[in-house]
Amino acid sequence: MLITGTNRGIGLEFVRQYAAQGWTVIATVRNPAVAAELAAVAAGQPNIRIEKLDVTNVAAIDALAAKYRGQAIDVIINNAGTLGDVPKQKIGSLDQAEFLAVINANTFGALKVSEAFKSHLLAGKTRKVFGMSSGLGSSAQTARRGDFYGYRASKAALNVSFRALAADWRAEGIMVGIIAPGMVETDLLRASGFPGRGITVEQSVRGMIQVIERMTFESSDKVVNYDGSVIPY
Repeated sequence: MLITGTNRGIGLEFVRQYAAQGWTVIATVRNPAVAAELAAVAAGQPNIRIEKLDVTNVAAIDALAAKYRGQAIDVIINNAGTLGDVPKQKIGSLDQAEFLAVINANTFGALKVSEAFKSHLLAGKTRKVFGMSSGLGSSAQTARRGDFYGYRASKAALNVSFRALAADWRAEGIMVGIIAPGMVETDLLRASGFPGRGITVEQSVRGMIQVIERMTFESSDKVVNYDGSVIPY
């Protein structure tokens, strides 16, 4: 299993729960030297392999794929992403560089990692790859909150891209799914300015693991929330 963005929050909890189930986990992080929580989880667990990876760096993605050339990977979870600088994503102060940086991390990065590790998936048994979406990427729910234009666009683009990827790879036996974590109490949620309280990281990840296990080709073209509900596209 390959999980990106594992230094904290949802990604870290994915590593913790999957490793506890006995999975071998390749856990990527931009800077392993400062990923103290991940290092603590991995300590004494040979089934967790920490790898340096910035999903906006194409050369780094290709290099990591080459490092694991010939090794089967059953599941890929493209968790890495960024909320970005929120004030720079508001109408009246839109920043082009910030907008593109969020798209690069949240959409392109997930697609590029999936592309680079396709042969590894084909060598696996489960052959599942997932993109991490959000209710903020739903065109049916845009009336709920404003702002976050770059983040919204990145998740809407991910939804479209991964549905297209699902259609392209289905004949080869690779299941491409789209999952969403719900409103989770993480550093990212606090940075967003959300006034309420989110669900726990443990609850979110536990639910998404069940969604991943139950995902079929028939349900893979939907955006499925951690609780199994479908988010309107």
